Amino acid sequence: MTTSWKQPALLVALALCAYLVPISTNGAWILLAPVAAICSYLAGRHVASLAHGLLAFGAGLVTATVTLILSAPVSLLTFALNILTGVVLFALLPWWIGRGRRTSFIFRAQERQHVVVQAALRERARIAEAMHDQLGHDLALLALQAGGLQISLDKGTAVHEQASKIRSQADEAIDHLHQIIGVLHDAGERAPLEPAAMALEQLVEQTRSKGMDIKFTQLGSPLTAGYGSLLHQVAQEALTNAAKYAPHASVDMVLDSRSDPTILRISNPLTGQVPTARTGATGLASLRTALEAHGSSLRINQSGKHFELVALMAQPKQGDSVPAQQLPVKRRSRLAIILLPVLAVVVIAGGLLLLQDATYRSTALHPTDFHDLSIGMTRAEVNQIVHAKGLDDPLPVLDIPAPPAESQCRYYAARTGLLDLGSEMFWLCFTGDSLVSADHLYPRR
Repeated sequence: MTTSWKQPALLVALALCAYLVPISTNGAWILLAPVAAICSYLAGRHVASLAHGLLAFGAGLVTATVTLILSAPVSLLTFALNILTGVVLFALLPWWIGRGRRTSFIFRAQERQHVVVQAALRERARIAEAMHDQLGHDLALLALQAGGLQISLDKGTAVHEQASKIRSQADEAIDHLHQIIGVLHDAGERAPLEPAAMALEQLVEQTRSKGMDIKFTQLGSPLTAGYGSLLHQVAQEALTNAAKYAPHASVDMVLDSRSDPTILRISNPLTGQVPTARTGATGLASLRTALEAHGSSLRINQSGKHFELVALMAQPKQGDSVPAQQLPVKRRSRLAIILLPVLAVVVIAGGLLLLQDATYRSTALHPTDFHDLSIGMTRAEVNQIVHAKGLDDPLPVLDIPAPPAESQCRYYAARTGLLDLGSEMFWLCFTGDSLVSADHLYPRR
């Protein structure tokens, strides 16, 4: 409901429910109670403000209280039962359930929006990481070419120094890329986006054209297309590392598809001092995550002056993918939203019903038993019919005639059952041991 007048209309209906239900007669309840429950539920479901709903309840409840006190004064117990069964059961409880449904609906909408936003952020991060892999590879090859140019020139010349600067700047650019992708990287995300469809042989040839010495051997039958992106990613990362850490060493690459899992083994000697790991480098970590996401694994062997990367790639399944990670969300229990108010109402209603039962047994006289009484009965005969003790004083709302002279009177609630909440009473007066008066008293009009 977005129309501006509908929320005020529902608040007015809610206040009317809280007012009319407790003051209605038994006949009106048959129609009013279900209508009040429906209106209260709709108010809870569609009214946004909790404070406005409580104010509407308060206004209806206060008005009903004043009406009950002024128009037809009742006992405190009767008033409490009217409020409980009327306002709580047919107004407050349906409103609470409707509000719980509204909260649950809003929560689910926010959760869906949250998932959409997170998916967009993950997509951007994966695009950034894919660009990082490709650009890092290209920069490594640029550094490799600059290194080759540097070796071919005489030291001390301006050209040699310029080639050295190009090599140094390429290394710095790679470090900056690592730092940027470290900010964007999410350890729980799925594998990076698949790079452009490029066969492994094409990647090898492209890298060779930049000056890297690569020996490529393929054992077994050609692989299916499902391996393409993983093979490209593993080979690209391995060749990038080789270009950075062993720029002039020969690289051996062996692809063995004769068994399951398929094995891609890339190795190269380490020339000079073994380099330390770059701060923020995520290439191998991202590669391991991508492989594990597809049921594969990565093993790194480094001993002395030799470095080896071994990727064990499981047979790809049809539609193999890793679902996007969803952040854990704390959910409200719908059951608790419904059961807590219901339990509170049941406990209060049970207590009031027990009190009503005790009051009925001690003060009530059934109309059938009253009609069995007759003037002139002794106290013993009356006590065989009337088991309640009665009250010393009547309700103040009754019309009471003058009692017989020198008589003692007792008052009994005229009730047909436990849930009869009427204000009528019976009046039994005795003179000595004899019943001299038995009247039906009605509230003043």
